[in-house]
Amino acid sequence: MTSTVLDMTVLLLCVSASVVALGAVGNDPAAAGPRATEVADLVATETVTVTYASDEAPNGTRTIHATRAELVALVATERGGESEERAPRGTFESEALAAVKRGIGPRTRIDAEGGAGASDGAASESESGDLSTASVSSASIAVGSEPPRSADVTVAVIAHPAPNGSGETETVRIVIRRW
Repeated sequence: MTSTVLDMTVLLLCVSASVVALGAVGNDPAAAGPRATEVADLVATETVTVTYASDEAPNGTRTIHATRAELVALVATERGGESEERAPRGTFESEALAAVKRGIGPRTRIDAEGGAGASDGAASESESGDLSTASVSSASIAVGSEPPRSADVTVAVIAHPAPNGSGETETVRIVIRRW
């Protein structure tokens, strides 16, 4: 009889230990990395430095210190400008978007859309789909790849002011998706 009680106690201890061990292995969203709200906080507050080539600068390069949200907003509002003004800004745009991409991680997508400034630019995308731009009825940009259809996605939205070509301020909507 004593051996049966002892056997049952050991059995219950083993079962409860396996439940605890299996429960700890489950899907932990924090283990997958930061959520969209945490990435949005970094995008809105963390300052980065972007150095790009400029023929107008005395030494041939310019440096800008801005948050990632400011960089995204500047690029989105500049895309709404005239096409002949966009050519010299290409190096700034590519360097700014690369700086934003470096700080957001591999499973994050940022979409930004400027105000109603229409542009006649066509949609383009790199081979890997990492940096893409599109302009239909307003200036819009995208950094990062689209999330898979089966992924659980968290979303955060930032509204950021940025100057437009006419010297006024417009609001840029920045949507951050993380999976």
